[in-house]
Amino acid sequence: MAAVPQVPDEELVEQYQKRNGDALAELMTRYLPLIQKYAVQYQHVFDYDDLVQEGCIGLLDAVRSFHRDNHTKFSTYALVCIRNRVQKAVEKATSKKAVPFQDRVSLEDAGVLPDHSSPEKIFLDREAMDAVMRAVQTNLSPMERKVLFALLDGRDYQTIAASLNISPKSVDNALQRVRRKLKSIRRL
Repeated sequence: MAAVPQVPDEELVEQYQKRNGDALAELMTRYLPLIQKYAVQYQHVFDYDDLVQEGCIGLLDAVRSFHRDNHTKFSTYALVCIRNRVQKAVEKATSKKAVPFQDRVSLEDAGVLPDHSSPEKIFLDREAMDAVMRAVQTNLSPMERKVLFALLDGRDYQTIAASLNISPKSVDNALQRVRRKLKSIRRL
């Protein structure tokens, strides 16, 4: 039985750019060991699965932005994109701004998620949530509410800033005020 020749990476990239999803699946299969290698190097600093995900995003970025006419092999380009994406995730996770999130506890582990077996518990949780929402409505300015809800919706500072026509620094300042106000509300 004759061996089937392997399709070059550059050709798979072109196929994906022409909307062939199978080409991307093949590239992911080929580059997953490399992505896992980078994830293992940093797993003592950051969650392994998150690093693999970041590496896959780096590969996807490489596939989307690769141009064959730059006279660079795709493997070289992909390696740089994957490595940079993983390193950036590690740097972001270990930055001073990320310190509060390093000791995070899931809502489930903290016992914050409602116990659906008790109607009384559900009612009390709803009452508490209503009280928080009333406090947000009365104590935060309209811009602070917009920034808070955008952040809770999963948007980053840059996206929030662009959607509100303000600077990322203004977004950060608004969130600092929100945190300060919500902490004072919680103490009452």
